[in-house]
Amino acid sequence: MSRTAVLLLTLTLLFVFTLAAQTAPPAASQTPQSSAQAPMNEPTAQAQAHDSIEKVSTDLNLTADQKSKLEPVLTAEIQQVRDLRADTTMTPQQKQAKFQQTMTDMHAKIDAILTPEQKQKLAQMSQQRAQQQQGPSSAPSQGPSVQPSAPPPQSPK
Repeated sequence: MSRTAVLLLTLTLLFVFTLAAQTAPPAASQTPQSSAQAPMNEPTAQAQAHDSIEKVSTDLNLTADQKSKLEPVLTAEIQQVRDLRADTTMTPQQKQAKFQQTMTDMHAKIDAILTPEQKQKLAQMSQQRAQQQQGPSSAPSQGPSVQPSAPPPQSPK
């Protein structure tokens, strides 16, 4: 798998995890909602795709044509992931395989829309976001460890 494909996969996974967090069921302490009410609390797949595109539009310098081409790709992907999460007939392994196929298909479509420079910038953004979500303990080491192994010394009183 090429480096661009791996980084696009990383971005997509982050996007999906963000989607999963946004569409997660309410905490047990809250009043349970019926499944018919839940969709009213989350944005439509199209609205979420639009918002996602707008968030990266400036950084990637997307053209209006690229935005119009990306929106249906992301909308379809978001809906597929939502449907997959709601499917109770599949095993976790089947869901994972289906998810990976969905991401592969989407990456190919996105790859055809973005310029090489945009792909590179998207890969950088994905890598930065992944590092931020993993926290400092998972970040690659760049010299001495930032986190001390012992508690900091107490200042004299």
